[in-house]
Amino acid sequence: MKRLRRLCDIGLSVSILCVSPLPAQDAGFKKQEVAARRDCQVLADARLEEPLKAIAAEFQRQGGPPIELKFLPAGRVNALAPRQEGDFDAVFCMAMKVGGKTSLDSLPGARKVAWKHPSGEPVWGAAIGKNPAAGSFVEFVGGPKGHQLWSEAKAGFTITWGKTHADAIEWVAENRVKHTYPLTAARMLGEMGGIRKGLCIDIGCGPGSLEVELAKRSEFTIVGLDIDPDMKPLFEKRMREARLQDRVSFVAGDAQQLPFPDDHADVIVSRGTLTFIPDIGRCLREVDRVLKPTGVAFLGGRYLYTPNADRISNEKLKEIVRTSGVPGARVVEHRGQWVKIVGPRAPKAANRFQGGPAMLASRLVATYGVTEGRCLLICPNDNESTQAIQEGLLGMTGLTITALYGSEKARDAARERVVAAGLDGSIACESGALEALPFEEGSFDLVAGAGPMLLWGDRERKMHEVHRVLRQGGAACIGGRFLGMPKHRRVSSEDLRASAAKTGLSSIQVLDDMGQWVEIRKGLPSAGPRVRTDAR
Repeated sequence: MKRLRRLCDIGLSVSILCVSPLPAQDAGFKKQEVAARRDCQVLADARLEEPLKAIAAEFQRQGGPPIELKFLPAGRVNALAPRQEGDFDAVFCMAMKVGGKTSLDSLPGARKVAWKHPSGEPVWGAAIGKNPAAGSFVEFVGGPKGHQLWSEAKAGFTITWGKTHADAIEWVAENRVKHTYPLTAARMLGEMGGIRKGLCIDIGCGPGSLEVELAKRSEFTIVGLDIDPDMKPLFEKRMREARLQDRVSFVAGDAQQLPFPDDHADVIVSRGTLTFIPDIGRCLREVDRVLKPTGVAFLGGRYLYTPNADRISNEKLKEIVRTSGVPGARVVEHRGQWVKIVGPRAPKAANRFQGGPAMLASRLVATYGVTEGRCLLICPNDNESTQAIQEGLLGMTGLTITALYGSEKARDAARERVVAAGLDGSIACESGALEALPFEEGSFDLVAGAGPMLLWGDRERKMHEVHRVLRQGGAACIGGRFLGMPKHRRVSSEDLRASAAKTGLSSIQVLDDMGQWVEIRKGLPSAGPRVRTDAR
């Protein structure tokens, strides 16, 4: 009752759960159990309600304990936080102006978790008290998934703010998307139809992370262009560290008025910049002017951390491309939002969609950030697609792979192929059923599979088995596009969601994203991806 009074006194909404009296012999045990399961009580600035509700829901879905959010005006939060009134476990508050302070700034362990966009007021978070979930939640709010949800808020938030624009971009590159640059470079080169030599221009290069990965995989001379001249020292430092200063250079310039002559570049790329350009159509015409007739351009990104106000719909981008008048330009919606321009004399291969198994490997790494440890790859057969996924994961990560086949015959054939390729140190081939996986609990960091393995049979049992063999913080993604599957063999996403609900595991969800996928998480992920920098 004391806690109830204190909450009411400070104006918080309170939900009261009525329960029948416990039998005497169970009372002590039940009290301990309830105490151990107490929801994490969070006090927050009312201006943060939209993003924090979304982040708390995702935190719980990924295996975290329930979060009970209480919102008050910023002044009340600032007054209550230092005194720790109301028995709350964590607190969040936004400053009233850029450079302004909150009462959280001086609390032990307080950290900035987001910034108002575009004005820049910081949002502070701090764990208070002994509830272990509080620290995990504050970390999650300021972590990769939390930052994605901040950026999607209609109220307008972004993930970082620095003394300069260059500082902010450098922070994002190093702390949020570092593990995606090898994937992006491989994706871009795959779109070029075999072009690997000549001049490559990167529009909106930032501190040069993409340049390093492109240089590793090609023979290009590369020019990084950015409108912010403060990027130059960061960019050149990175090139010196990578010993690429003789091949890669920086130019300050505007994407709407490129400082290059006509028909100058063999390849033009851009990652994460396109939607920030005021006149995208003008930029596309400039790219077309500078690109050789034999060249290819690939511009865009996934925009996971781009503030909602700076995003544009695919429909709007298609209209911009259509009215730009650039021949050979089209919007590519697969794994992001891209504009591709293919020159009239470019290699024919550049006109083909470069998706398939290699893109699935990229999707897994980019989405879950699991680049080290053990991966269980569920293989319906050992065809070219299965082999391409294996090779893609090995090339992009430091994972060791256990490939699970449905029969001993398929396993033995795969083993022969793996040994002949010299990959037996990285790929182990086993056989077994998805309904009863022959592995101990918590064996794998990542479980993946391309195929309809979860569509038929005892779906609930299969999902439970995948969840069982995942380590804490691990993730699974199983499914596909199923383009050639007869209609009578298909299972609706609604039926899959119903099966997921029957498991009782809240961390399972069905994703209708370039296909039909079942995602399973087990506990909260680590603070960030474990990055492999020496991709094979």
